[in-house]
Amino acid sequence: MSVNRFKTMKPLLFQSAGAPLPTSVDLNAFDGIIVDLGFGDDALAQLVAVARGACRVFARIAPINRLAAEDMASLLRNDISGVLLSGCRSRADVQRLDVMLRVAEANVGNRLQQVAILAEYGSVPESVLSPYSLGESSPRLEGIIFDASALAAAIGCRPSKEPQDEVLVAPIAAGRAAAALRAHEAGLGCYEMLPQTAVTEKAVRRAFAASRANGFSSVVCRSPEQAAWLDTGG
Repeated sequence: MSVNRFKTMKPLLFQSAGAPLPTSVDLNAFDGIIVDLGFGDDALAQLVAVARGACRVFARIAPINRLAAEDMASLLRNDISGVLLSGCRSRADVQRLDVMLRVAEANVGNRLQQVAILAEYGSVPESVLSPYSLGESSPRLEGIIFDASALAAAIGCRPSKEPQDEVLVAPIAAGRAAAALRAHEAGLGCYEMLPQTAVTEKAVRRAFAASRANGFSSVVCRSPEQAAWLDTGG
């Protein structure tokens, strides 16, 4: 997937387990919705039905070293559009996931090579320090997502509450740079999770501007309201 780095892409929506499902109208604002770990089969099937015709559904999955093959087959039976690999450390993790998807697709018996991959990148130290390109790791890989709060939790640092000040936290700055550079090197879409503290229109617009200034294609919203504020901000 080759991406024009100067073109802003539609945002994604992160759907936490237990949160109210968005409406089909809400979902038209997004390219895709990511369901968090712990989403039950019934809730996932309901969301796929609501999203059909509006946007795609990605299931966030465990890091590759903790991922079970039977879990992958179960997700595919729910007719998801793709998966988000959490804790991606390097291209080897993406390649291994690609193989697992091929096996799962063969076992399910349909949708061969149709399941897309997004990868959390820069959220664990291994990915920030990896010297290997993500280019050609898998034809399924569409983009990567950077989450400052995930990296902070992984290494025990405290990110700033203000997006424009995060450059003062060295590990967060390094992770953000690694994600943006890896994405552009490989011609992938690159998204940044909006901070949990962005709960006002001003904060969302400021965080989005900071993401664009740092080379990200778009953001991952934590609620439909955040996307509405992005539209307001032009």
